[in-house]
Parts: sequence; structure tokens; C-alpha cells
Amino acid sequence: MLTHERIWLAIDRLAKAFGYSPSGLAKQAGLDPTSFNKSKRLSPDGKPRWPSTESIAKILAVTDSTMREFISLIDDETDRRRQILTMDKAGIASTTAQILLDTESVLFNSREPFTLKSGRQSPVYIDCRRLISFPKERNFLMDAAAQMITSEIGAENIDIVAGGETAGIPYGAFVAERLEKSMIYVRKEPKGYGRTAQIEGHLPESGTPKAILVEDLQTDGGSKKIFIDAMREAGLSVEHTFVVFHYGIFPRSTQNMEEMGVTLHALATWWDVLALTKEQKYFDEETLLSVESFLNDPDSWAPSNQEGAA
Repeated sequence: MLTHERIWLAIDRLAKAFGYSPSGLAKQAGLDPTSFNKSKRLSPDGKPRWPSTESIAKILAVTDSTMREFISLIDDETDRRRQILTMDKAGIASTTAQILLDTESVLFNSREPFTLKSGRQSPVYIDCRRLISFPKERNFLMDAAAQMITSEIGAENIDIVAGGETAGIPYGAFVAERLEKSMIYVRKEPKGYGRTAQIEGHLPESGTPKAILVEDLQTDGGSKKIFIDAMREAGLSVEHTFVVFHYGIFPRSTQNMEEMGVTLHALATWWDVLALTKEQKYFDEETLLSVESFLNDPDSWAPSNQEGAA
């Protein structure tokens, strides 16, 4: 956003990038050395003073910079991406966990547990679909996803980004846009009319394009096989899959990935969420014990209001 504050911030950043102080940059550009002083940025009555178009043109000329590069110094998106570049995997996981808590995309109830699709009872539930409604948080997650994929796989090793029906489709689109890659989406089964296609989008007619499957989350990874099989039958090479959230508590998840010959990449797991809730004292003691009991042994877990519950 082109606000008064961020325009001046961009001038400060440009000066710093070329080893100048703001006054030094002004002098180098042939302007009054005091042109960019902080005291000149507001009038005596407190009204904002904006730098002139001519002064911006002169500092761009003297630094051999483009207007696009100047705008990038203003953009919050650039700030966010710079921040992500300095974060390690643990930092990204912790921030992802915080976003899940802040957006209420993870829920906890040890006495009245949730029933998962598998029929299993659980004191924890995650709704990654909810995240698409929060632009700022979503942007961080998708920038982090692009950074993770680029660093762990290499953008040059991906030709196509595939979103799995249905929750993986928006995330596939967000990732494809950031990586500037072709996108497709994969149905759970072929549609029963028209081309009866299971894969929507354009596929090259020759070669073996490298594709990554993108979904919202993974429990044990069993459902990924439907998508990966369809992609491979269509002539794609699939060696990687990415999810925003991996449960990280079912051994079968790792086994399924190994059997399919696929490497899983994820921003966070339940263990990252648990660590943050402990640090922030997010739960009462009873809920914390129940959640931790479930994560350590989901097959034996029982609600805390039932006899024999942990």
C-alpha cells in the first residue's frame, strides 16, 4: 500500500541498500541534503509531506534502480518474504501453529470429542479449509510453502503443481502462482460425463513432467494414493507431496509415503501445536493431559469423562 509512512520507508531502505544515509542519498542525487531528513517528513502542523516525483526519479537514476524495485521496498509482501527467508523450519512450524490457534482452525475438546472421517474419536480437530478466509495468515503460509518447496525440492525440479479435490485445489493454486508453475487438479474419481476426466487442466503431450501433489493436510496418507496413482497413469512423475498440516502421530503415514515412493513436506504437525499450547498455557491441565495422551497413543485414547480415560 502506498502510504506516506511506507514511501519514506522505501527511500530509507534504498539509501541503506547503496550504503548511504537518507541525507547522503539526497546529496548524491543532486538534491538538498536535508530533503529526506525525518524532520522534513511532516509539516510544522503535523501534516504529512510527501517526496516529489522528481526527487524519487533522481534517486532511482543515481542508484540505477527501477520503479518496480522501489515499489518492492514499499510492499509488505516483500517484508514478509524476507522474514520467511530468515526463518528456520522450526520457526515456520511455530508460526504456522500460532496461525492455526489464532484463526481457530484447530479445536480442542477432551470431554466431548470430535468424530473423525475414519470414525476415530479425537480431542483435537483441524480445519485447514478455514484458513483460506484469512488473507494475511494465508499469505504467510503460502509464502512459507513456496520457500519450503524451493529449498527442499528445487523449483527447477517441478513442472506442474497438482491440487487434490477438493481442499487441495485452492492451496495448489496459491502454490502454483508463487512458483509460477502450471497447475492442474485431480478428482477423487473420473467425472461421469463429458471427457470423463479425472485430471483437469493441460498436460504436455510428450515427456514425463515432474509434478507435486498439494493438499491441505495428511493423517495417515492413505487418500493420497488415489491422486498419485491417477497422476502417474497420466504420465506424470510424482516424487513429492506438500501439505499445510501433517498429523505426525500415525506411523502408517510414513509407511504409506515410503510405499508410494513419495516424500512428504509439511509446515507443521500436532507436536508443533502442542508445544505452543504448553508454552502459552493455552489449556487447562485436564485438557492438556488428555490431548497429550491422544497424540502419544491415539489408538488407546478415550474421552476424559469415560472410565479408564487417561
